[in-house]
Amino acid sequence: MTINRRELLTSTSLGVSTFAAAASKLPDFSHYRSEFPRATQQVYLDAAANMPLPKFVAEGMRRYMDFHMYGPGEGRGEYAAMTTREIKPLFAKLINAKPSEIGLVVCTKAGEAAVVNGLRIQESGGNLVTNDLHYAGSVHDYMGRRKAGMDVRIVKHRDWRIDLRDMEKLVDKKTKLISITLVSNVNGWVEDAKALSALAHAHGAYLYADIIQAAGSVPVDVKALGIDFAACSNYKWLHGARGSGFLYVREDLQGTAVKDLSFPGYVRFNYSPWVAQPEGAGDFPYVPSKDAGRYEAGNVSYVAYAGQYEALKRMLAVGVDNIYAHSKPMCDRLKKELPALGYKLITPLDAASSIVVAQARDLKTTEQKLRKANVQVTCTGANRVRVSPALYNNMEDIDRFLAALA
Repeated sequence: MTINRRELLTSTSLGVSTFAAAASKLPDFSHYRSEFPRATQQVYLDAAANMPLPKFVAEGMRRYMDFHMYGPGEGRGEYAAMTTREIKPLFAKLINAKPSEIGLVVCTKAGEAAVVNGLRIQESGGNLVTNDLHYAGSVHDYMGRRKAGMDVRIVKHRDWRIDLRDMEKLVDKKTKLISITLVSNVNGWVEDAKALSALAHAHGAYLYADIIQAAGSVPVDVKALGIDFAACSNYKWLHGARGSGFLYVREDLQGTAVKDLSFPGYVRFNYSPWVAQPEGAGDFPYVPSKDAGRYEAGNVSYVAYAGQYEALKRMLAVGVDNIYAHSKPMCDRLKKELPALGYKLITPLDAASSIVVAQARDLKTTEQKLRKANVQVTCTGANRVRVSPALYNNMEDIDRFLAALA
């Protein structure tokens, strides 16, 4: 398969234009398959739920643990220090941000909460606008905030799409934040982030995007899209492990729009007997963080980030635009053939994501068929079947999935 630059730009709308031009011929992805043992043992089409842990991520984690087990000798200390130093710049490059705009968080919701809390929406009498294709865990959090007094406004989808006009009706001069999932885990819907950013900014508000189903799956450019804040965990399309994630906060909004509510770091006790001779002013000199690290609550899983370091190096080398181009024909085929098998698509045909969701007439029977064929997808709700092919999948996997349903 080949894909040209115009086709990729037309198909994504995710700010891909700042990425390197798509190759006229895609890389050979077959060698990646052996790096994901689970993908060779079953038909694993469930990256949107959890990416199987690849060998290179496990190796990075092992090398970091060796540092703590055996000490810094034989390059172990240098490796541990390098992964800690390079993880933010690598992720920043993936989404076209600055390293200073990246913080480390334990999960997506922790990053989202840092933004929502720091904006002081409720205290200022402001409101937050979201929709029902945002992550259900986030909507649950917002319902709790509504019960606590926050003005939370939720747009309901129309035929599994979010109508921009419905969002516009709920945004006003008191809106502080529009909160969305860039690629919806519900059905692969891709939000028009650029339009929502313009809507937010026209009212003096900001745009937050949950990018857990986008980063590593499709090209994401936070600058081109006008996204002010974003967060994601690492265990899905980023090939990483739970307990680790990233927060993006636009540089000029740090400590201003998003207030500091936690103050990570260590104070120096500048008086006797802590020091022989005090230096500078004050007994407790305070030096605050001046980048997105200011929103980090404390220690994170550096073991997981060592593995993430290995994953990001590979993703950047192969190109997320190429990763998306690899999965796109598989998704296109699913969109074409699932209806013929009696499954109703709820993923828009033009959704430029790596997620395809359809409704089953009998979900229990579908689950039984897939289990018998050793096929892993997500079956959720009353009738939804979510399929999410990744870089280790191929058309033979799609063949086996469709055959299991026939």
